Amino acid sequence: MGGVTVRQLSFRTFQSFRRMNAQRIHQIQVIFSPEEDRLQLKINTQGRTEFRFWLTRRFVKRLWPGLRQALETQARLERVTADPAARAAVLGFMHQQAVAESDFSTRFMEEPCETPLGPLPVLVTRARIEPREQGGYMVSFHPQESYGIEVAMDPKLLHSFCKLLTDAVGKSEWDLPLTLSTSGREGIGSDFYEPMGRAHSIN
Repeated sequence: MGGVTVRQLSFRTFQSFRRMNAQRIHQIQVIFSPEEDRLQLKINTQGRTEFRFWLTRRFVKRLWPGLRQALETQARLERVTADPAARAAVLGFMHQQAVAESDFSTRFMEEPCETPLGPLPVLVTRARIEPREQGGYMVSFHPQESYGIEVAMDPKLLHSFCKLLTDAVGKSEWDLPLTLSTSGREGIGSDFYEPMGRAHSIN
């Protein structure tokens, strides 16, 4: 499935981290808040720890191409076909299959738990998508200052997270289509992820 690692982020770089702990993910929730005009991301662990974040429209717009390219690379579509339409069709099928195998029916746990970053959501200003040697990706979320987290995502969890994002954005009025197709992406994806295996940051 996946796990969460809490790390200390230096103010202006991703080079300085301090490992705090690692816990297995229990649930992830992404909902749109009309009052804040932001997405609220909640991640809780099997150790009853919860992390709460705000995601702005600008941040999601910059994050999505990197997530999509991670899905494409993870599926090794470059070995299947060079045709963008065919790649989108294959990726769409794989996405539907992964989503069908995920649990979206269980209610998100709202019981009291430990909140290392505080009870209020913190605004995410930086992210990092990094391939893992054992497969899947490490997706990091960091505020401008203080602590952030790294979330280990296997293929199914990465697809499920993308589904949660698209559903939440669909309830906003952001006019921000999040699709798996590479058409009309306005050239913004290549800045954040490359299929050669290097880590890429969003800030």
